Amino acid sequence: MTGRSVIGPLTIRALARELNSQAGTPMQALRRYESLAALWIRCCDTGQPGADVLRENTWCAARDLAAGKDTVVAPERAGIPAWPAGDESFVRLPASLAVQGVEWPDAIALADLWLDTREGNGPVLVAGVRTGGAYLAPLVAARLEASGLDVGLTSVRPGETWHAGGRRVLLVDDPPLTGRTLLALAREMSGPGGAEVLAPVFDTCDVQGLRDAGVPVTVLPRAQWQSTRRLEPDTLSAYLAQHAHWPGTDRPAVVDGLVPGRENSARVPWPGVRRRSPARAALLLRTPDGVQRAVAGWVPPGIFGDAARAAATHMQSPVLPATLAMAPALVVSEDLTQAGALGRRPGRERLQEAVDYVLARARHLAVTAPADGTPLPSVLRTVARELTGSGGDGAVARLHQLLSAFAPALPDNRCEAEKWFLDEAGRLRKTGHLTHTYRRDNELLTPLIDLAALSVAFGCGLDDVAESVARRVPGSGPWDAPLAVALLCYGTARGEQLPRTYNPHRAAGAAVEAYRLQRGMNHAARLVQDLLHETPGQQPLRTGAGEDGRPRIVDRWREPPGALVAPRLPFGGASADHVAPGQSPEERELTKKAVAQWTGQRFLPVREGKSLLLAPLDAPTSWPRAQEDLTELARRLPRPGLLTWCGVPCVSLEAA
Repeated sequence: MTGRSVIGPLTIRALARELNSQAGTPMQALRRYESLAALWIRCCDTGQPGADVLRENTWCAARDLAAGKDTVVAPERAGIPAWPAGDESFVRLPASLAVQGVEWPDAIALADLWLDTREGNGPVLVAGVRTGGAYLAPLVAARLEASGLDVGLTSVRPGETWHAGGRRVLLVDDPPLTGRTLLALAREMSGPGGAEVLAPVFDTCDVQGLRDAGVPVTVLPRAQWQSTRRLEPDTLSAYLAQHAHWPGTDRPAVVDGLVPGRENSARVPWPGVRRRSPARAALLLRTPDGVQRAVAGWVPPGIFGDAARAAATHMQSPVLPATLAMAPALVVSEDLTQAGALGRRPGRERLQEAVDYVLARARHLAVTAPADGTPLPSVLRTVARELTGSGGDGAVARLHQLLSAFAPALPDNRCEAEKWFLDEAGRLRKTGHLTHTYRRDNELLTPLIDLAALSVAFGCGLDDVAESVARRVPGSGPWDAPLAVALLCYGTARGEQLPRTYNPHRAAGAAVEAYRLQRGMNHAARLVQDLLHETPGQQPLRTGAGEDGRPRIVDRWREPPGALVAPRLPFGGASADHVAPGQSPEERELTKKAVAQWTGQRFLPVREGKSLLLAPLDAPTSWPRAQEDLTELARRLPRPGLLTWCGVPCVSLEAA
């Protein structure tokens, strides 16, 4: 796991050092702005001194961006407080700017939309909702200030005490999911005119709840985002001609149009593409050798896209789609054609190929390890609390020690089941290689997360992955425990996201992934519980029901769509690895018939081994209503205990 790093960690300390080292010298305006905004947001989150200075510096940088400057002079050293130089925490990446496709010009466009419809010219307070909204708010404030308004700037988080100072409040946020946070903040406002909301949105219905509550809302629809408009054929051709670098060729390719039926995913989503996925477009490129199919995918143009650009530039692998061109906000890659699924249990050689890829990526894209004394990742505390009932520091430290078996590296975050497939030549391939460090488990930065996720993608056990790793890292000791901790961390983050992926095109893959994830986490939880139980100085762990009557994690279930670390069937049920009583052939036929009659248009039956998974086809908001439906299915089955919960409802077809 050695090798020269091609990217640095996106930490507060690293950004502060870069700003100080370039004080008084030219630097990219966007990089300066995003770096200062990150320091300001961290200062507001931690209560460190210097928030006012950092806010003013960030606002100044926003003015330069809004004025169209590409290069500016970095602020003098005195403008950066001393404390960031010792802060090793990772930058909190906003989903909107790091994943979903919002760019800084969208904040300017949002401000212009508000100016076109505003009533009155009184003073305003632009309040960015941390984290994502605080990156956009200074740009909105800069644009409003340039129009002649009296503008104030702040950042907010629910529960904080703050005052509008007699100003009209404009709450700025990234694309809302439910709008509950914005609604709560709007109701807390003490300004004379109440509060308004400004936000980019994927769909105008995302803010309907705010409007129903009487909150004025200004939105920038996704069709007007910079990342969406850039992928129009004529605009894309001009952008690539001006900004793209085509490695390995003297004659750049020319865009020959979009692939029919696979247009810009921000306008017409492809089958299987989530509505909140970054914009991309399938292209036809005219090259000296003929026409080639390719995919242009959005990457953040600033500091949040450094990891993606590093992956596209430095990571070469026969598993990945080849990088054809690089631009500040786009990467053009070969368009892979999926010719076959991996199958239920791919051969061992396929798993070894995948392990080799993850290890190679960790070498090529390693990042600097965090210094001693940095806060332990919160996801580890969550896992430790579920495993031990208390989440004491000793258990968390032991889990962190296991995750340190490999040197820190950029996590791949794309090892889910649907990302691996076989191409037309029968080779193992993988999509989603242009990744970033945004994820709930981003603070871990370890390839163990990816290696553990292979057990889900390939339908194998952790012991298979551990054996494959041991073959590539000889003499390194057993890998079962580190991989088990990694799988629990991966599942904790991934589990909450799975229900959002359900739609008719991805229901089957999501159901299989949920099933494999839950089974793997059950096994991993038992292994890690035993390990922590044997750790000197630890309190005895619950091996059955505790004094409070609560069973331990591997037997406790929560209502869907809770995190898969501990789901529960609403009316009972059993754990994923529960083996139901064997059924006679007649009972199996009755079971399949009952499921077929019951599912209708609500669930999609998916066969996985000796189980029948029921993948929900409705939106996650319909899940609370599934309890009554599942109870009805349980009554139809020939015997009790056949219906269980494993990330999705699961019906056993085990033969006698």
